Amino acid sequence: MIDFSISRKNMINNQLKVNNIKENNILEAIDSIPREIFLPFHLKSRAYIDEDTEIASNRYLIEPVIAGYILQLSQIQITDVVLDLVCASGYTTAILSKLAKEVYGVDNNKLLLKESVKNHNSLNIKNSKFILSYPKNGLKTKMKFDVIVIFGGVEFISDKVLNLLKDNGGRLITVFYNFNKVGKVGIIKKIKGKLSKKYYLDSNTPILNDFKKIKKEFVF
Repeated sequence: MIDFSISRKNMINNQLKVNNIKENNILEAIDSIPREIFLPFHLKSRAYIDEDTEIASNRYLIEPVIAGYILQLSQIQITDVVLDLVCASGYTTAILSKLAKEVYGVDNNKLLLKESVKNHNSLNIKNSKFILSYPKNGLKTKMKFDVIVIFGGVEFISDKVLNLLKDNGGRLITVFYNFNKVGKVGIIKKIKGKLSKKYYLDSNTPILNDFKKIKKEFVF
């Protein structure tokens, strides 16, 4: 029988820390969330391996190191309001709930959203909300977000999503694909309404169908 608490410690020490994911608040948040409960029973043994795990059709718990880089690049503050697009079963939303004031998880998979609510209730998480919507369209809201994260690969980001960023300091972090089939963890920042972008680590994170390239979309 797997001791998941030991597996979680090993993941933090042997995957995250050795790859320069060392911010204490992020490591503590990851350590506080049992990754295994967000996986279906037949996949629980894969909870802490250093690979992407598909938990439903085109829905993933991505490789822990890449998830850690996305979190670290996000520089989330305790006062931030965060949007987690393609939240799947709610694992990343749970980690974000430990870092931010409030977090919204969005997905169009009804069954996974039900699992997300169930999982967060079991962990007594009070500052997360889940919304059924197509992730590529963002949300129909007047709210603006400090941080938007997408834990998966994207080929485009629509204006509908970018318009949800706060005008001064809003940031979006994900794995961008526009590099001869190699993805890169990167960040878009909005300062005084203007967007800038910067790329970092190479990644083979699976591309999400919600963000596959189509004509007339904002392409990076």
